[in-house]
Amino acid sequence: MEIDLHNAVRSLPVRNAPHWEILEYCRHIGIAKTHEDRGFWVARIRTKAGKYKQQRLMPWEADADTQAHAIQMAREWFSSPQVAVMASDPYPKGSKQELGYCPWGEVFTVGHALRDYVAWKRIAATQSHFDSMVSLINHHILPRLGYVPIDELNGRHIAQFSLDVLETPPKRGNQPLQQRRALSDLTEEELRKRKKTLNGLISILRLAMRLAWENGETDSERAWRCIRRVPLSEVPRTIFLTRPECQKLLKSCRPDLRDLVQGALYTGCRVTELSRMKVRDVAEHVFGVYVTPSKSRKPRYVFLPDEGMAFFLSLCRGREANEYVFLHESGTSWQGRHKHLFKAAVRDADLPEEFVFHGLRHTYARQLVQAGTPLVVIAQQLGHANTDTVSRTYGHLAPQIREIQVKTHFAELDKQYVRQAKMMENELNALSKSLQGDDWRAYGLVNGAGTWPRSNFAITDPDICDLVRRAERTN
Repeated sequence: MEIDLHNAVRSLPVRNAPHWEILEYCRHIGIAKTHEDRGFWVARIRTKAGKYKQQRLMPWEADADTQAHAIQMAREWFSSPQVAVMASDPYPKGSKQELGYCPWGEVFTVGHALRDYVAWKRIAATQSHFDSMVSLINHHILPRLGYVPIDELNGRHIAQFSLDVLETPPKRGNQPLQQRRALSDLTEEELRKRKKTLNGLISILRLAMRLAWENGETDSERAWRCIRRVPLSEVPRTIFLTRPECQKLLKSCRPDLRDLVQGALYTGCRVTELSRMKVRDVAEHVFGVYVTPSKSRKPRYVFLPDEGMAFFLSLCRGREANEYVFLHESGTSWQGRHKHLFKAAVRDADLPEEFVFHGLRHTYARQLVQAGTPLVVIAQQLGHANTDTVSRTYGHLAPQIREIQVKTHFAELDKQYVRQAKMMENELNALSKSLQGDDWRAYGLVNGAGTWPRSNFAITDPDICDLVRRAERTN
């Protein structure tokens, strides 16, 4: 809740459902606004059955002491016997910042090495990367390898660790884990995702072991040299929106969400970048927007087309420089509150259920790729360090670039066919368009490659490679 409670509540729209704020996950407090200047405080818990139960607390008054009293009443209601028996266990708001493991003893273990590695990454990594890394270490690495002395770590440990990770279903938030599944039971796409997760864990583990060696905690290089990634051929992004699909989605969004979605389609920015963007960042030094660092520590400028600049200027007109460009209907920053609203808009627009907000970033990149934009320009717009990510992720959408470049730069060879091509211009253009067809996503694709790269530059334990290959052949 904001300190300027009166103005904050006055900016909230009157509606049947309360406006909620998280105290802890599964424990919420809110304001039910019945009139422009009237309302009441409410509390809510998530039950073990996955539903919600709420309780009216007291009338709303624009006073900070009243807010504190309401929160106290809510906590008393949470802890009452009749509520506690039906409520889900709460867990703290925000991500976990520490390892769920306490290394002990004089023998230097993998757990000790990970402790030192996390201490270094706390000052060297961005916050979003650090949070994700700590979660992966706690969930996957420490339970399986934390106790192993670093001087005893070898390829067999890594082989078993790899198999365990590949057969373990993904963790979904605070939901209970599903049962382990054999590699042969996984689909090709499930296996690809598990291999990608495994390679991320392998990278963390290898760097941690190498740091321990560099710090003099072990004299043997085996601990980090025995850790290698599983070969993986990345599957390019295939869920993108066409312009008609973008327009359908925009029509399905409520006004505040529509602005956020349209901003993503004009810039290719991540939702966190849009949520932090302020009025002063629009048309600051360039014909575009300034994007503050988020995932990487490098700020960037994103250039805009004319219609995109008109869109951003219209949002910023008459507003203070320090205000957020994109605001939730409550008048505050979005702060991750878009997910359920976006999912509903996708469903209403009859788009693929698996399409998420980040897909707007891919849609932006895909449109530029297919228009023949140089990959280095797209990489700079998206904030990537180089073109490798763009080429790997969207390169399959670039046959049009090759087609345009060949048409433009091929030196004339036979005048007879040059003249004939000019006479056939309409026919040739129609042919090019027909070959792309309605399913432009498949234009120029060669199928059947699987998840294994053409050349294997990652030397991995042969037992793991054989296991994964057999699973893919089974599917």
